[in-house]
Amino acid sequence: MTQDTIKQSYRGVLCLSCRQPIPLPAIVLRMESSTQGEESGSLQEHQTRVFSLRCRSCDREKPYRATDIVDFEGAPKPRLSRSGNAPISGRQSGGQFRTANG
Repeated sequence: MTQDTIKQSYRGVLCLSCRQPIPLPAIVLRMESSTQGEESGSLQEHQTRVFSLRCRSCDREKPYRATDIVDFEGAPKPRLSRSGNAPISGRQSGGQFRTANG
């Protein structure tokens, strides 16, 4: 039995902190496809577009240019789930904000 394997690929950027691939969200993919359909006169505008993405591996957010987008082989790495019990920064477990004095 031979089975044809379909190669998966996705568009993304390399994390500037840990160098792991970050898949592009749908909104950035739409932005990229809309600029590719425009005339070459807007090429400079396309190259200067900047967007921020958060890395799924190191959880750091950095700005990326449209020129940083590349194709990656395989499937995107799933996002690590955060613990639901961890309090949000600046809040105590009762939902009240901490003050600088207490």
